[in-house]
Amino acid sequence: MNATGRYVHRRGLHCESACQCAVLAAAGYEVDEETVFGLDGGFGFSFFPASGNAPDIVVGKQAVMPLRAVRLMGVEVVPHAPKSGAGLAGLLESAPAVMTRVDLGLLPHWGLEGRSSFGGYFVNVVRPLGADAFEVSDPAFDEPVSMSTAELQEARSSRNSPPLNPDWRVYVFGAPRRTPQLDRVGPVAVRTLCREVLKPGSRNLGLPGMKQLAAAAPSWPDSKRGEVEDVDLTGRVIRTDALARQLLHLGRQIESFGTGGGLFRPMIGRYLDKVADSTGEARYAEAAAGFHDSGRLWSTLGSALLTAGTVTARDDLTALVDAVSDTARSATDVEKRALTALTPL
Repeated sequence: MNATGRYVHRRGLHCESACQCAVLAAAGYEVDEETVFGLDGGFGFSFFPASGNAPDIVVGKQAVMPLRAVRLMGVEVVPHAPKSGAGLAGLLESAPAVMTRVDLGLLPHWGLEGRSSFGGYFVNVVRPLGADAFEVSDPAFDEPVSMSTAELQEARSSRNSPPLNPDWRVYVFGAPRRTPQLDRVGPVAVRTLCREVLKPGSRNLGLPGMKQLAAAAPSWPDSKRGEVEDVDLTGRVIRTDALARQLLHLGRQIESFGTGGGLFRPMIGRYLDKVADSTGEARYAEAAAGFHDSGRLWSTLGSALLTAGTVTARDDLTALVDAVSDTARSATDVEKRALTALTPL
């Protein structure tokens, strides 16, 4: 905690929503993660193909820090761009925590040592620890962690992986001034969800992005070739096949980071269940069941990819590639039916 004693670390499922919930709780406002996740409207799908044999990236969202949920609560969020540890420490003199985007692969407590990158991860910086370190609240871990100022600055400024944080942006939250009425604002967020996932502005987003993944995966046995350095699930540096690395990274994105479907799809399902309860409209619950089904499809794939993390035989790896394409196509169909059924509402 910081000097005021208001911030309490907590685990969460989605880094961005969990960090917001923890900061709001420090201001005396308790809200569940699913509600913030649903009202923010960032849910969806993004596919970032990589050049050469580097791993393609899958993200289960389409917007980074849209801040729609906190606006509905009347929270003033002020962005800053401190490029030094002293600048961060200065913000923490008057704020219980500062939320910042980082490259997960450069967070030392994840043990990836930069060999796997994801630029859309969020943590809360809680307090300085002397002159050259900070206490960091990472919702994927049971306890806060300490990071040197140099490590934190490197993770904040990384350009190794999309989405990038080129302006060093951090966020300071004010206190909530009102409670959003879910029966009124919930359906508005659902309309945004339907519009942006069904017909996004880019073919790499939403349902078109899922189709892109299904189409791209069969090319991986040809494009992801050769021996590469990676980190296994225990944090041990290994030499492995580039295709095996691609599949292991996708498994992490689905299950460990929550970005694929193993966590985000059930979260949006629980949000839709809440909207159904608040409005009395059963069709929200029916759509929620579809996203729970999609989450099970993604989670089954993610678990298989993680379990097969040591597989190196090309025939076995190719069979897993087929499973990626099949799952992406099946999940696309399930989610399209759920979203199309919601559109008339």
